[in-house]
Amino acid sequence: MKKIIAFIFLIVSYYPAFTQCSPTVIFKDDFGTGSNGFGPALSNTVTGYAYDATGTLADGEYSIRKTASPLDGSQIYPTWYTGFDHSGNDGYMMVINASFNSGKFYETRIDNLCSGSSIKFSAWIANLLKLGVSDPLDPDVKFEIKSAASGTVLGSYTTGKINRYTSFTWGQYGFNILLPPGESSVILTMYNNQVGGSGNDLVLDDIEFSVCGAETNPFLTGAYQNTNTVCSNLPIIINGNITKQVYNNPILQWQSSNDSLSWVNIAGAVQEDYIISNATVTNSKYYRLLIAEPSNINSPNCRTVSPVIKLNVFDPRPVSIQHKTIFCVDDSLILTNQTPALDYQWVGPNGFSSTDDTVIIQPVSINDQGIYSLTTVTDGGCITNGSTTVSVIPNKLSVSLPDTVTLLCDNADITFTADNPFITNWQWSTGEQTESITVIKDGAYWVKVSDIACTASDTTVVRTNSTPEISFGKDTLICIGESLLLNAIDPVSDSYLWQDNSTDSIRLVTNSGYYKVTLANECGQASDDIIITVDENCTNQLFVPTAFTPNNDSKNDILKARAFFPITDFSFTIYNRWGQLVFNSVNLEQGWDGKLNGTDMPTETYVWYLSYKRKEKPFKQKGTATLIR
Repeated sequence: MKKIIAFIFLIVSYYPAFTQCSPTVIFKDDFGTGSNGFGPALSNTVTGYAYDATGTLADGEYSIRKTASPLDGSQIYPTWYTGFDHSGNDGYMMVINASFNSGKFYETRIDNLCSGSSIKFSAWIANLLKLGVSDPLDPDVKFEIKSAASGTVLGSYTTGKINRYTSFTWGQYGFNILLPPGESSVILTMYNNQVGGSGNDLVLDDIEFSVCGAETNPFLTGAYQNTNTVCSNLPIIINGNITKQVYNNPILQWQSSNDSLSWVNIAGAVQEDYIISNATVTNSKYYRLLIAEPSNINSPNCRTVSPVIKLNVFDPRPVSIQHKTIFCVDDSLILTNQTPALDYQWVGPNGFSSTDDTVIIQPVSINDQGIYSLTTVTDGGCITNGSTTVSVIPNKLSVSLPDTVTLLCDNADITFTADNPFITNWQWSTGEQTESITVIKDGAYWVKVSDIACTASDTTVVRTNSTPEISFGKDTLICIGESLLLNAIDPVSDSYLWQDNSTDSIRLVTNSGYYKVTLANECGQASDDIIITVDENCTNQLFVPTAFTPNNDSKNDILKARAFFPITDFSFTIYNRWGQLVFNSVNLEQGWDGKLNGTDMPTETYVWYLSYKRKEKPFKQKGTATLIR
């Protein structure tokens, strides 16, 4: 990860003898990278200065570090900047406290150069001294390049005193040389030109040798809208665009690659422009132009390589318009092309036009039917045309359900029908797909009807209720001082009216009399009456007949007890003469039909027992009854 530098690099370049060229780097020394704060020492053949890995540097010492400071974070000298390597990739640089005496501090050999070619040398140097400090000496460096074979000096350059700045600042220095015939290796030497101490401190980074060749910046002619794309079956020209030339007798060679890594020569493509007369998808590749002297075209260190240009060739993509077969008046007309495009041009009836990817006309009318044509431009500028015919029909459908709420009483039902003659499909909210449905429950009911294109719908609401019910039972007797509660409450009733015009839902009766109540709601009325007699001489005994005849003549068929006053916790049990239980009940209204497990019991006398409470006081009775067949 690159370190964020808290000061600004001002890039200053010095090329007193540089020729304008497009360089290809063939040698670079950036002193490496690593996870430590310092790097390894240089070979003794590279420098004669003493190596100090982490400490303070004295005159004639150097270090390979990420910063111009000791690793504990302090400054080496208060007069020095604490800077970082030139490339800013968290790498190393050579930090130098120049010797008190002048002399060389860096030397290296560069091989595999091309004789007769123009070579560009450069290095980045920064003055470590802060602007305004008292140290008198600024670095002054001399570069010298000589033949490795003969020792002849091929070129040299002196920086002069390197300026101080308000912040740590890198500057690029260098020059060009022309290698004589037969020369393929050189020696680079850097000298300290300054004499004395108190300053003369610098950092060095990114030493490069490059082949100085032609300047070329290829571009495409015939591509779509200045992009690198073209439609198949069209011509395309890759222009070499050579703007500067340094070769005496240059030759050219175009190359192609599928991955921009492995390159092959294109047979016959030796002109400045490479012409593809009828592009196909197989021409979708990377391209570059090589320029060199005739004998050096196949030598990577002796030729100019142009920037890479990528060509993409696309086949036309068909127009495929999707829409409903037929539209209904007032629907939304939607036309969509299934193939994505860069540009759309629609035309249609009544002067319609659009450049949207999807056509939406809402609401659509009969006048909108007709032929819709689409021209698309897809990748590479491929132009494709297509069309479709749109039909619009009037809506002849109608459906009408009740506008008001329908009331259904006492489990009644109602049938709803959608019977327009043009309807071909029905869909009810109940899931049915018939012309009619019959409903018996509360709810909102809707129907959607359709034909080949049009739809209609309607909704209605159904509410159910029931007629009130009331039953006081048989006329009854209460003892003097007792009361009887007449409960007429029915959850569905909206009103109550008694014979004396009372509107209460319950009555507490303490006097003899005739009592009648009428219940009413939207479904109807129900009424019942009862005669209540207050008996001044009543006892606490229930009445049980002494005999009964279960012969299904509806006369005395059931043996049961009768109470003439309110009771609770009732229990009635009957046994045969053998002590077998033949009947029991806790319901006063339920009696014995003379059967046991569905079998008629014989004529004989049976014993019965009663228990109950009256006014929370318990009572018991015992007696016999004769079953007569």
